[in-house]
Amino acid sequence: MGLLANNGKSTVHMGLIHAMNLAGFDLNLLLVFHAMMTERHATRAGHRIGLSQPAVSAALNRLRSIFDDELFIRQSGEMVPTPRALGLAEPIREALQRVEAALAGSPHFDPATMRRDFTVRGVDYVSYLLIAPMMARLSKSAPEIVVRCVDAQIGSVPELLQAGRIDFAIEVMHQLEDPVRSQFLIRERYVVIIAAQHPDIEPSGQLFSQAALDLDLYCKLPHVLHSFIGGTTGNVDSALAAVNRRRLVGLSMPHFFSIAETVARSEMIATFPERMALRLAPILGLRVYEVPVELAPISLALIWHRRNDETPAVRGFGSKSSNLPRASADAEQRCSKGRLNERSHSDKTARKPRGKTRSPSMNALWRSLWRSG
Repeated sequence: MGLLANNGKSTVHMGLIHAMNLAGFDLNLLLVFHAMMTERHATRAGHRIGLSQPAVSAALNRLRSIFDDELFIRQSGEMVPTPRALGLAEPIREALQRVEAALAGSPHFDPATMRRDFTVRGVDYVSYLLIAPMMARLSKSAPEIVVRCVDAQIGSVPELLQAGRIDFAIEVMHQLEDPVRSQFLIRERYVVIIAAQHPDIEPSGQLFSQAALDLDLYCKLPHVLHSFIGGTTGNVDSALAAVNRRRLVGLSMPHFFSIAETVARSEMIATFPERMALRLAPILGLRVYEVPVELAPISLALIWHRRNDETPAVRGFGSKSSNLPRASADAEQRCSKGRLNERSHSDKTARKPRGKTRSPSMNALWRSLWRSG
């Protein structure tokens, strides 16, 4: 990284360090700039790098003077980067990562003493089933690591990764263009959830049923649909159309927790991710059925920017955090086993049981989550 004078104005580029020009430049200002690009808020930027809000404001004023640009302009409650700031963001980020690589490249690299924030974007399914068990491990093995979860409604994944506002995203696997990378994490299938005391089902039925919910009832009852944009159609509607049926979507919601709570308190139903249904059914008073139409399972992927392929903090963290506690995996296996046991005692055989899909262990899941290359 070098800072070269250009008619009194500074430009940032990757290259050889020009010691004379760097002598009068406080490199800590680059940390402030990067924090502001990530947080878009002076107070949050200060928290990220351990500075007070006045100190961040003072550093920002110095940056504005150096670059002869406002860099960040207050708009709608956040500090929006100017075109000049957007142009500076990538080379400054790369420069800081190279410095980090040089400092963290020691064979004694240890997440137990590493201080680093990781920002992960995903739906509440991700936070509940994946992030929560990971944090149970990190709180003991890497207490200085902070994981920030942001909602999947926030921005475009490629743009957020490019801007450095997130480190990873976990979402449905799909084709992505370079420099965005992805890696398969977990496959999930759908089930139907319905209130345990719903008047249209047998009150003495099992919590987890082997049978599919009656198709006529499935089409008759109002559905709660998972949608970030208030949509009223989804993959279920295509599957129903293939058998000349249709359903009524009475409500769409962006969060799975809210959907499950709504179903538990009403006579509505929802087509829902199986793992989350298994966890929530005993807590909320739900019954779980097979879906009466064929739905393809979904695959979740870990998504990151290729610049993290060789980031020592990420790679080192992955190598030191591969052995996560087995409690979460064991709990999932017990829950799945309980469902299979209840299925074996059910006298409902309206649908042939699907083959058991072996879930990847949390150990393998999070080894892949924090491996960058």
